[in-house]
Amino acid sequence: MKKFTASNQNGVSLIETMVGLVLGILVTLVITQVWGLFESQKQRSISSTSAQSSGLLAMTELEQDIRSAGAGLNNSLAFSCANVYSYFQNGNVSVSPIPAYAGALGLIPVQITDGGSGANSSDTLIVKRGADFLGSIATTITTTMPSSSSELNVSSTAGFFVDDVVVAVDSSSGVCTVMKLTQVQASASKLQHNPGGTPSNNPSNSFQNTNGWPAYPSGAQLFKVGELLSHVYAVNIKNELSLVDYTDALVATTSALAPDIVTIKAQYGVANTGSQNVSAWVKADAASGWNVLNADKVMRIKAIRLVVVSRSTKKEATNVSFPCTNSTGTVLNANGPCAWSDSEPLINLSGSTDWQQYRYRVYQTIIPIRNIIWAS
Repeated sequence: MKKFTASNQNGVSLIETMVGLVLGILVTLVITQVWGLFESQKQRSISSTSAQSSGLLAMTELEQDIRSAGAGLNNSLAFSCANVYSYFQNGNVSVSPIPAYAGALGLIPVQITDGGSGANSSDTLIVKRGADFLGSIATTITTTMPSSSSELNVSSTAGFFVDDVVVAVDSSSGVCTVMKLTQVQASASKLQHNPGGTPSNNPSNSFQNTNGWPAYPSGAQLFKVGELLSHVYAVNIKNELSLVDYTDALVATTSALAPDIVTIKAQYGVANTGSQNVSAWVKADAASGWNVLNADKVMRIKAIRLVVVSRSTKKEATNVSFPCTNSTGTVLNANGPCAWSDSEPLINLSGSTDWQQYRYRVYQTIIPIRNIIWAS
């Protein structure tokens, strides 16, 4: 009979088990690290793409609106309106002045409110244009009108129609009045703006007398503007580019156009009197003297230099953005990125102590104001 000898069967030793565990842990760590780097890079890419898209969207919105600024107002008479009298009534609701026309020089195509150079400062832009892009050739008032008169004797009625919104301009005094035509008498060369009916831009005679509305002398002029579109752009507390639309005389509407916008900065490109070529870029502040405009200054504004700064949503663990320096290493801006090669406009992000832990995109452009150029 054959005898079978049992072979020894040894299991995995403790050392082999420990080695296997260590190798498994190392592989897991490598996979985790690679995955973490991948996720971090993916989030950074998504965040940067979002900032890029937001910056481009904000710049496009602003550029398109500014390029159209002054359409329908490309008659230099509009820039003589230091004080605009306006009224709107729809049903039992009325407002005076109309918000779109309110304030000094209410028909300026583009106006910058300087936000200063402090921490997280940002400018505000007001952009206006008439809905009637073609406008009309101005007509001259031939007979001094009584203050309560609803009838205007003019040199010509060509280009004017019932329901047109027009502006009367007395350039000698700087006063202007918004009117809505209710009758055009071509044969008699008369235009009427009678009160009554809704919607209407023509208040009653008693309202005009009580509120000191002006009469217009012979030689004053009248031009068609249509409905005035008035847009106010600013960066709100949520870091969004916001638009407040005052086109509706009774209700202003606010819209968020682009997220992740930390600042917008703008400057006037001004030319010497009688020239069309920009000779200087100026801030709209008291130091430059361009914080208060008049008709002569408005005619010298030929372009807007604009900067939009967007920020990524992802906060990095370490600093990834640094003060702006030139090629020699000299710090040009210690509190944010640079825009142009000169020292202005200054981008100051120091209001956030962790501003360097975010990535930024800076978009800049120069936008000609064609309608002012054509008006001059």
